[in-house]
Amino acid sequence: MTAFFLADLKMMVRNGQAMFWAMAFPLIFVVVFGLFDFSLPTFSSIAVVDESGSPASRQVIEQVSAIYLLEVEEEIPDERMARELIAQGDLDYLLVLPAGLGSPAGQSPDSRATLVAASANGGRNQLVEGSIRNILSGVSGGAPGAAASGAPAEGSATEASAMEGVLVSQEVAVTRIPYFEIVLLGLVGMGIMNNAIISIAVRISNYRNMSILKRLLVTPFPIWKYFVGEVGAHLVIAVVQAVIIIAVGVLVFGANIHGNPIDLFVIVVLGSLVFLNVGFIVSAYSRNPAAASGMGNAIGLPMMFFSGTFFPTATLPWVLPYVAEALPLTPMLEALRAVGNEGDPLWSVWPQLAVLAGWVLGTGVVATKVFKFE
Repeated sequence: MTAFFLADLKMMVRNGQAMFWAMAFPLIFVVVFGLFDFSLPTFSSIAVVDESGSPASRQVIEQVSAIYLLEVEEEIPDERMARELIAQGDLDYLLVLPAGLGSPAGQSPDSRATLVAASANGGRNQLVEGSIRNILSGVSGGAPGAAASGAPAEGSATEASAMEGVLVSQEVAVTRIPYFEIVLLGLVGMGIMNNAIISIAVRISNYRNMSILKRLLVTPFPIWKYFVGEVGAHLVIAVVQAVIIIAVGVLVFGANIHGNPIDLFVIVVLGSLVFLNVGFIVSAYSRNPAAASGMGNAIGLPMMFFSGTFFPTATLPWVLPYVAEALPLTPMLEALRAVGNEGDPLWSVWPQLAVLAGWVLGTGVVATKVFKFE
């Protein structure tokens, strides 16, 4: 069986088409997402808590809403909730307008507004702070032109001091996972799924057409050893595939993997078993390798988009988020990202592992029932 396993592995490595689907195809996506920055949002969200209720505060809110980079969230009721949302990474900024807003800066401790910003916003924090400081300076008696334009105005030292005294800045430490790191593990799952389904389906279909499977039945070689060797070779390719994809993301594009790599490979192996079983099922209904490849793509492509490879499944319309939860790729990606992006231990993703184990059992039973040797 070991000799067959090694021979099978060697044939797979020498198969250019199979290696393209296993290595080159997912790496193309890694390079595309690595070269382009999809993580920087066009707009930032800001909540405004108005404790003043004065014409001055309404003027500030109106001018803040006019800042191009900001979208005012109007459904956040209080400061406490806004701070919690910032800490969770669901809100970028909070502006608290005090009861004494509009009085001369420095004359009342209640006259200074507070801007709370998430640290993960990077250099945008300085731009937003400067724009809001100019607005508040105009409301407090500073240069109106500066507030209207949203750009700092050159003035006297008194005006500069007044601008400094209208706003207190605070920053909340927030760890935001870059989009590339999220999609990188999605590409790991996508590559393993495509290679497992298409490679095994095409391979088995080709062996069936060449009567190789039929001949195996009349040899002394136990047929179960053939399947163990075939599956084992594909699992090795899947692990190597995951290593290469992650290595390119980390070494070339600076991605970070926070979890234990061994835990990631456990998830990879379990997910691969599911999709190998699916490949065996597809091969049973394919008359030739071309049909097997077409059926494999028809199964893999929708799953690739609906399971959250590139974007969260929560953004899908209607009942599609619930449909996504029923797909085998979804728990695999959830487990990979929980371990790789958030650093969770393997035992914490046991619900996803249990779902994958159920898929392994279910698809294995179906594959055993429908598999054909000729």
